[in-house]
Amino acid sequence: MNWDWNGIRHFVTLVECQTLTAAAERLNVQHSTVARQIRQLEAALGLRLFDRVGKRYHLSAAGERLYHHAGELYKDMQGLGWLAREQRERRHRVVISAPPSVVRRLLLPRLGAFYRQHRHIRLILQAEATLADLHGRQADIALRLVRPTRPDLTVRRLRRFSYRVYGQRDYLRQTRRAAWQFVQIAVPTAFARWFNDLIGDEADVVLASNDFAAVKQALSARLGVGPLPDFAVSPEDELQPVALAPGAEAFLAEIYLVMHEDVRRSPSVRAVADFLAEALRPAES
Repeated sequence: MNWDWNGIRHFVTLVECQTLTAAAERLNVQHSTVARQIRQLEAALGLRLFDRVGKRYHLSAAGERLYHHAGELYKDMQGLGWLAREQRERRHRVVISAPPSVVRRLLLPRLGAFYRQHRHIRLILQAEATLADLHGRQADIALRLVRPTRPDLTVRRLRRFSYRVYGQRDYLRQTRRAAWQFVQIAVPTAFARWFNDLIGDEADVVLASNDFAAVKQALSARLGVGPLPDFAVSPEDELQPVALAPGAEAFLAEIYLVMHEDVRRSPSVRAVADFLAEALRPAES
């Protein structure tokens, strides 16, 4: 059978995205390219793979039967590409996406030990609060504070930690509780909602940020009290935890290591993932 293997990639992506525009954006091509690849694949197979409803492409009965096999074939093709790339590169490149606080406080202090074991790997750290597109290969590994739900992602729980409400030592000593001001973490997550519920709608919020480093600097500057993960606070910071309500001293959370299924075949990615799982394990484990 004479076909272009790119047709499989475009077929699987169009199934996931449902529209030519969305598929083209993910593949970084023109939407006409996606349409042409689908037509060529249908011609090579002698089957109609999609029923078009408006701008959306829905799998036909034949497409439904072939999609699972095409997805597995696509993973094999991607895995082959990753292995070939590793063979070409002297230093194997592994991209890690993680929140800035995790990069600064948990990853960077441990990189010396990593490079003593893996001199052939070059790490690229992307400090970002949003989840990198693992499907579009923006990153090989993501460290996240919220568990992803997509079924084709491999998720490993690394460690537990706590969010607490902190204030600078002198601010807490010199400011009456009724006069406290607050610094919010502006992210749509459960721990942010926990903090917002604690302070209530009438709280005097002087600053909000999606970056824990900014929140920490604001607390150190005595702007008010606010939430931080416990791993981001050291004794020399002069930040003290406070309980805003009885029984609400901490919000328990977890750090997750996330990978797309197909990159697990890369020895370098596996080596980095195993090192992170060991390095980020709590000392008491």
